[in-house]
Amino acid sequence: MKRTSGAVYNHGTQTEYIALSRAARAVGIPAHEITDAVSQGRLPVVEVSGCKCIAVTDLFRFKDEGGESWKA
Repeated sequence: MKRTSGAVYNHGTQTEYIALSRAARAVGIPAHEITDAVSQGRLPVVEVSGCKCIAVTDLFRFKDEGGESWKA
């Protein structure tokens, strides 16, 4: 299985995470939208081995549901 830099997979919960620093580029939305959502608590962040990450499913749901209008 090919992995990219900044991607983490949790085998226990079967959840894939991406580093917060790479999230905007991964889904193609402006970084300030992700930053705003994280600071407002609308996009949950998990710390994995000292790296702040976002679940890939949450990130794509955030993009698909309109970014700024998405509420967790």
